[in-house]
Amino acid sequence: MVSKVKNWVQTYMVELGVSAYLLYLLLITVPSGIYGWVTVWYALDYRYGFGSRLMLGSILHLFTGEYLSKQEAHNFLVGSLAVLCILVAIFSGMVYRKVQDKTIKNGVIFLTVLYLASPASPAYLWTGENIGRLETYLFISALVLTFIYFKVTNTALKYILFVAIGCFAISIHQIYFFLFFPSLLVMMIQDVWESHFKQKQIIYSVGAVCILSAFFLCMQFESGIYYDSADDIYNAVTQTTELYIDEAPIEMEYFWTIKEHFVKNQLPELHQRLRFGALTVVMLAPMWGIYLIIWLCAIKNNKEQKYKYILMLLTNIAYIPVFALMTDWGRWFAAFFVVQFLNLMVLAYKDDKGIKKGIDTVFNGKTYWGGVLLLLIIVYVSGFEKFEGINMLQQVQDFFYAVYDLKVAIFGQ
Repeated sequence: MVSKVKNWVQTYMVELGVSAYLLYLLLITVPSGIYGWVTVWYALDYRYGFGSRLMLGSILHLFTGEYLSKQEAHNFLVGSLAVLCILVAIFSGMVYRKVQDKTIKNGVIFLTVLYLASPASPAYLWTGENIGRLETYLFISALVLTFIYFKVTNTALKYILFVAIGCFAISIHQIYFFLFFPSLLVMMIQDVWESHFKQKQIIYSVGAVCILSAFFLCMQFESGIYYDSADDIYNAVTQTTELYIDEAPIEMEYFWTIKEHFVKNQLPELHQRLRFGALTVVMLAPMWGIYLIIWLCAIKNNKEQKYKYILMLLTNIAYIPVFALMTDWGRWFAAFFVVQFLNLMVLAYKDDKGIKKGIDTVFNGKTYWGGVLLLLIIVYVSGFEKFEGINMLQQVQDFFYAVYDLKVAIFGQ
């Protein structure tokens, strides 16, 4: 019996370690309430209209009935976060067991630890500004899609599930199309190359992209609310929940145009976002630098498929609209790093020649100092707080103002 337990623990050590770490963090740091800006999405459902962001409230009301209490909403959210932690653990363990080469296994472990230590760890979804954000459910959807990709061998069924889960995620929040859809795109691109450009596979992939794009456009431009003003919605929804409801997000999300979002929110803070954003890129260079080195090594060492990797990297163009139009750069950076982690792990699972070579190049451990450097990178990255929603990383802001104060002290105003 002891031997069986020991073997089981050894087999699933990654799942056990990752889930224990994340669930412990969740237990000791999760806030006691949902961030006030997003509570409305837990209370609104399809009685109020048809469109994105109404799916979550509709699901909740199936279990809670007509009236939604604070405790019911909080329990649902914490349960969802716990599921997310477990899914991240299962995902990491599946990839680790699938790869055979020792160096690649070490690389998978390092990439997992680096991600968990980073500001984009799942813990970013239970910081003060992010607790309850709909990205929680989009991240869960993205992980479910990877499991479908790994385990469903029937192409038709797989792509039906891709479209179904993708549409579900867009129904939760249309921003899925910019934040997590690039992960699904990478999986579909990999399928096309693995099939050696078979017409049937191209039709499946292009068809799925077209359907999801059309559904996104429908949710973005054709959906609506059955009320004439934010005040009317506020008065109606506050009768069905004891959650604190802020009228401002209702006004912004359902009665502002994209132009108004850009002019009223983005433009006044754009100079600050650009400063802090650039500094975030610089200060997190060791992390995204590792990802970039792996991709560049893949392009260099698998030249027959270099256009595949270039196309995969180009999926990151999807992030440009949200960075350009919306102010919550912390959330966008977090999702960007999540998707980079998912993409490398998925390609390692699929035994991709180029990505394996890239991981081998970074993690081959040929020199003592190389290993020390990688360890120092993890220590350095773990020193950052987790990404918030609106505010940028605290260390980035502190560094900026410290340098600014130093400049003033030396050169004057």
